[in-house]
Amino acid sequence: MKKMMKVLATLLLSGTVSLALAQRGGGIHSFGHAGHDSATIDSRRSLVPQTTDDERETFAHCMAATEAARDTGRSVGDNTYWNSWRSRHLGYDLDAVYEKKDQLQSDLARMATAHQQFLEALNQDQTTELRTNLSKLERLQGDLNLQMSRLNEELAAAGTDSFRVSTRLYAIGKTIDKWRSLHRKIAKEMSIAR
Repeated sequence: MKKMMKVLATLLLSGTVSLALAQRGGGIHSFGHAGHDSATIDSRRSLVPQTTDDERETFAHCMAATEAARDTGRSVGDNTYWNSWRSRHLGYDLDAVYEKKDQLQSDLARMATAHQQFLEALNQDQTTELRTNLSKLERLQGDLNLQMSRLNEELAAAGTDSFRVSTRLYAIGKTIDKWRSLHRKIAKEMSIAR
């Protein structure tokens, strides 16, 4: 009789545990992942209520500086070079490049400064949550500095090659486009209207 009571108690206890797991939406197979999935969703959502007016304002300034640099890049030399293989590879008049390279360099510096101000407005949790995109932006900033340095070297060289200059400008343009795209991803994660 005692043995039968122990068996019944064990069955009843295991049935209660199974019922409790089923009511939570978990089971033996999903029990280990139940908390992880909701934690990931909660961490993504946590950025939204934390976004302040100051962050939105510094982000808007950051995007405006990015657009200004992009517009200057597109206006250097032949306006179609950005999208046109022919213009990039057959070259174009370098006068506009010499005329606007300092403006492009200034716009890129303003873009980097505006980005830094946005970073300073973020709290630690946001910085942690956005770390992947922020690391990519840091690498892109290094790329832009290197590309601009190479463009200046190209323009200072005797017998400047318009093909090489156009290739440098194209690389700068593509990097600015990537920079803008990553900021748009950040805006989406933080539910900042662009």
